[in-house]
Amino acid sequence: MTVKDALDSFILEQRLRGSTDKTIRGYQGFIGQFITWLSGTGVETIGVLTIDHVRQYQLYLGTRDCDNKYQKLTRRTVRTYMRSVRIFLAFCFNESYIKEPIHQSLKLPKAEKPVIEILSENEIGQLLGYFDDDVLNRRNRAIVCLMLDCGLRLSEVAGIKTGDIDQNKDYIKVMGKGRKGRIVPIGRKVREALLAYIQVRPSPISGPLFLSVLETPITPDGIVQLMNRLKKQTGISRLHAHLLRHTFATNFLVYGLGDVYELSRILGHSDIRITEGYVQLASYYTILQNRDRRTYLDILIPG
Repeated sequence: MTVKDALDSFILEQRLRGSTDKTIRGYQGFIGQFITWLSGTGVETIGVLTIDHVRQYQLYLGTRDCDNKYQKLTRRTVRTYMRSVRIFLAFCFNESYIKEPIHQSLKLPKAEKPVIEILSENEIGQLLGYFDDDVLNRRNRAIVCLMLDCGLRLSEVAGIKTGDIDQNKDYIKVMGKGRKGRIVPIGRKVREALLAYIQVRPSPISGPLFLSVLETPITPDGIVQLMNRLKKQTGISRLHAHLLRHTFATNFLVYGLGDVYELSRILGHSDIRITEGYVQLASYYTILQNRDRRTYLDILIPG
């Protein structure tokens, strides 16, 4: 069997499992680049693949330039590439396309863990204060509020239907990663923003909640474009959709709105260890928020 045929079989398995189109496109891109590299080294048949081939590919990724950027791929990006390759190799072993469990010998590189600078109170006020009161701005404000006060992913916001909102019990139903549904509580400000948009949205009361200017369902790419426009219009240069989610998660812990287990449920994390990364981040901001005393040098060198 060729490596390309093995990939086709893997993608078919993903479709049968119900993986999302986004997930499948990701696999096709990451594993497809691996196969292209293998072809360049003369490897066309999946049965001859060895751990040395895979390790050489990982070393190659560490020296490769980013697309459209004059810098190397980060460790985090290399880890993302290799995670998909490892899943593919596990599939090939389970299907007896390869004889050795190569995936078990593959060690992913440790990724950098930069400190995330969440939005400040002034920036949040600047962002929310930007919107006017027409239909489009009401829609955009509701989208931003959902991401900033509920921690929703942009794909989750795009997938919300009008019937997913329970206006009496203050929650919405969300379809998250892996087609896993969950219930997310909403606050008064989010409810007000949603109702303000629903009152004027040019569409029947059922179906997708957020519509484009053409009255078609808004897409995740459409929300990305919205964030890019807001970045320029508000002057918040680091603004992007996931930063709103980071800001929500951090402030949820800083302001004591619940514990890490509640946060994990709200965010839709499959592993509590993912959520625990926000505990340390929240501790940094808690220290800054509560710090009103002098430093050592302030005491040592008065005046």
